[in-house]
Amino acid sequence: MCGIAGIWRFAGQAGETDDADVRAMIAAIVHRGPDGQGYWSTDRLALGHCRLAILDTSDRGLQPAITPDQSGVLVYNGEVYNFRELRTELEAAGIRFLSESDTEVVLWALHQWGVDAAVRRFNGMFAFAYFDRREQALWLCRDRLGIKALSVARTGSRLIFASEDKALLSASGFDTRIDTRALTLSLALQDIDSHLSSFAGIRRLPPGACWRVDGDGIREGSFWNALAAIDMDRLSDRNRNVAGAKEELESLLRTSVGLHCVSDVTLATACSSGVDSGLVTALSREFVDPFHAYVVAPDTGVSEVEGAQRTCDRLGVPLRRVVFDRAAYLRNLAIGIHHVENGNLSNSTAALLAMTRQCRQDGVKVLLTGEGSDELFGGYRWQAVSASRARWAHFLATFGPTRHARERRRKRIAMTPFSNAFAGSGTVEHRILSTSLFAQHILSAEEILETLAPLSPVFARVFAGNGIFDLYGHMQSIIHRHDRISMASSVELRVPFLENGVIDFALNLHPDFKHRKRQGKWLLKEVAQTYLPRENVLARKKGFPISSDYFAGTQSTLRNGALRDLMAWSTGETERIVDLCAADGTLRSRLVGHEVFARIYAAGVSPEQAGETLVAAAAERGADG
Repeated sequence: MCGIAGIWRFAGQAGETDDADVRAMIAAIVHRGPDGQGYWSTDRLALGHCRLAILDTSDRGLQPAITPDQSGVLVYNGEVYNFRELRTELEAAGIRFLSESDTEVVLWALHQWGVDAAVRRFNGMFAFAYFDRREQALWLCRDRLGIKALSVARTGSRLIFASEDKALLSASGFDTRIDTRALTLSLALQDIDSHLSSFAGIRRLPPGACWRVDGDGIREGSFWNALAAIDMDRLSDRNRNVAGAKEELESLLRTSVGLHCVSDVTLATACSSGVDSGLVTALSREFVDPFHAYVVAPDTGVSEVEGAQRTCDRLGVPLRRVVFDRAAYLRNLAIGIHHVENGNLSNSTAALLAMTRQCRQDGVKVLLTGEGSDELFGGYRWQAVSASRARWAHFLATFGPTRHARERRRKRIAMTPFSNAFAGSGTVEHRILSTSLFAQHILSAEEILETLAPLSPVFARVFAGNGIFDLYGHMQSIIHRHDRISMASSVELRVPFLENGVIDFALNLHPDFKHRKRQGKWLLKEVAQTYLPRENVLARKKGFPISSDYFAGTQSTLRNGALRDLMAWSTGETERIVDLCAADGTLRSRLVGHEVFARIYAAGVSPEQAGETLVAAAAERGADG
């Protein structure tokens, strides 16, 4: 895992300014790769890289990676887990490798097979910039579901790109301006992270992107998307043999976890009381020895510790508890927001930072987690709610008094199919606001249902569609946060559920195998019964909950704050908002998170100063209480 940065010149020649900017960008994200840096430039392009050494930790794994004739140059962030298989094929074609890293395999695959062909064969998480000197073309690509990020901005005759937005903000001539559209959507609980940056002028490559940059400009292509991966014959199979499906899923998960456990450094898992991280922990134990797991242990609120301990006791896996209190949480919160680069936080963000910092302190550089399971296997309550609502609405529509009334009711179903698309609100007003500000994401719901039209009944169609919608919405916010937070600690987060074979299986699994007996993730839980305590398998999902009580008192920071200026609140409005936040924990954490973001990126306050301000506000409230 690493950090990459670069500058492409559409006109003129790359020079000292570009080289200096690339170095400044790498300095801004050096936490992503503290194990080494490398730079390369030509008359049109400057590239930089900072390395977190995971495979082949020797200097042979340093980047940029360059072919012997210097006709191919690569800076790469991520892991391609099937690199050994690809390497064998390349060796048969006469390629001689000098290292044991996957980076060299990725370079030669791109160089020998061409980017369009090679990238479709990669099984892993990645974002890279590859320069093909033979064609004078730069390729920018991102993995299928966007586990690894890449941000770009075009300024004058330059295209600048890097692993994080803050790197682009370090380039000369690029001003830090908060995008008010993104800020509004974030405050409205929309999942924007894979689509929109918080900063004006910065774009995020979408998941599955494969862009070609040359003297003629930018060709924005894509090599994969979930809808194109649907096989309607497989997806429509409601009568599939349950035992066979269970056996296939268990085999796919074991294979994926085995691939994700390939590492030349110490590896562990994050373990909760739930099925997803519990299964990853159980299967990882088969490939890693010695082995242990981590769980966060907040000093107040609901905790995952008891359930995680049950899982680890059954598996014989040591469990390390990461304990923190309010002051530590609030300090981590501000640092986490700086790295996430928006105020769209989850309450667990600061807890994950505490966990990954503990990992790094313990010498653990790779952490496996269970993200992606809920989206792929139907684990969120709102997916079933959306499907049930659609089933009843479809039923009632058949009894409309007129044909026009029936069509109107059916159209209304298609217009608002997913209950989570509008932060739980299906009102016309909310839809108008969301669509006008974020059309690409909101309108995708209609495209999903059109593609799934052959799938029946309507419950299954909407349930399957909601899962796909979540892959590009809710999950994007999660994996964006987790990439930024883990890399802030120089720890690589791996997600075995987001492996090519598992993704293909889940996308083409009929929803009857995902939701059965009023239970989400039904087939996955059937697999989990073999490994995990029954109490954990059947328990309601918690999802690393962190109490909003940690934010108590912090609403006072909204007075005379940076968010007030951005949103143009009057003094009276601000006081009313502070009062509302005092009574509503969700609203309080939401607005305080955005206040911290605005202080750091609009007012120039350091993350450490912002954290101390939160601690002081919470302490003052405690003293008053």
